Amino acid sequence: MGFAVFHASKGSGSGGGTGHHIDRTPGHEHTYPHTDPSRRELNENRALGNGAHLLPLPEAITQRIQEGYQGKKAIRKDAVKYLSLVLTGSHEDMVKLASEPARFKQWQQTNFDFVAREFGEANIMRFTLHLDEKTPHIHAVVVPLTEDGRLSAKDLMGNKKSLSLQQDRYAEAMEPFELSRGVRDSKARHTGEGWYLEHLKEARESQNKAAVPEFTFKDRLSPEKYVEGVKTSLTALQQQSIDLQLENKRRESQVKDAQAKQQHTAAAAARQKEAVQAIAEQLVNSGKEGITLNASYALNKAPAAIKEAASIVFTRQVKELAETHLKSSIEPLIRQFLGIEKQAKPTQQDYGRLQELDTPNSRQKLADYAMETFNHEVSKRWGVSLNTKGSVYLDLARKALKTVNEAMASITQEVKKALGLDKPQQQNRGRGIGR
Repeated sequence: MGFAVFHASKGSGSGGGTGHHIDRTPGHEHTYPHTDPSRRELNENRALGNGAHLLPLPEAITQRIQEGYQGKKAIRKDAVKYLSLVLTGSHEDMVKLASEPARFKQWQQTNFDFVAREFGEANIMRFTLHLDEKTPHIHAVVVPLTEDGRLSAKDLMGNKKSLSLQQDRYAEAMEPFELSRGVRDSKARHTGEGWYLEHLKEARESQNKAAVPEFTFKDRLSPEKYVEGVKTSLTALQQQSIDLQLENKRRESQVKDAQAKQQHTAAAAARQKEAVQAIAEQLVNSGKEGITLNASYALNKAPAAIKEAASIVFTRQVKELAETHLKSSIEPLIRQFLGIEKQAKPTQQDYGRLQELDTPNSRQKLADYAMETFNHEVSKRWGVSLNTKGSVYLDLARKALKTVNEAMASITQEVKKALGLDKPQQQNRGRGIGR
């Protein structure tokens, strides 16, 4: 099993250099010197729902911040305006994965879903697969806008512990592709977009310098040069020793993980057997004991093994319902609240009302109302409601607020476009380019 690699770096500039590297902009070949031009047509720039892939990266970043930023203070010049992400794996494993088209497509979609969950789909400005370099990899660029409209890379990336947990979540997502997490608390440093290429280059150079040079007659004439060569070789040997120690730790960790998974599987099989026996017993005795076998009984009164299994099934089905029912109900709810019909042409009064009513407090209330309505639907279907303080409800509530924010931003852009409020900015940019 190889390594899963997820690397994030902050960007406070315009993103022009990063955009040229990702988009393979003609005339900026110095930003992608390691590429094979004959394979460039294999690269894939994913079409994004927000249309950001159609714009130059600096323009896409600026537009997203203008649309989504709701802070009261002006954005600092040195603020982090985007995060540049690299998603890949160890070389041999990625080459093998790329040779299996269906599985490779699934790997790409899983990576997109991971980035969307972690940073918000509306914040994704680029999601590009590169196959013209040695190791297949994906570049993603996201704007660090929070759900409440703040520009904060700190909130999305967190501290060292948060970053480590994010790496755990990425490794978990990559498990179906036989890619595992690297060594925890590794001292390895990633310094840029091509960090993995530099790492491979340094490893090859270390191997070439590993042998201590032989002391020859020529070296007697210049002993200082020989001593310097010995120092270089000893440094390389020391690095190889460190690499071997890290590899041993990784393998020990993999063995422990495998043992833990095996124990977990055995325990799950025992619980499943117990649940089957308990269900059989309840079915046999249900008539005698006056038991009504329904969702309420399975979740609240059944033996522990049945309750555990029923909770898993109930949670899965509720989340499936939320994917369709909750998301589809939010935009009509917002339009009703704003008085803006989807098919009708927006007016200046609509825009004024939108500016007045669209506040963080109103968005939260809309999300809360959507969740209350959804919970009522759950009760109607299964005879039980979600615990409003439980993890499932709170997780769905966060997703509801996120959907409200995205839908509100989409409606705002729709109204602005219909009223031509975005045209002056485009004309100014056009005149600037003409000069």
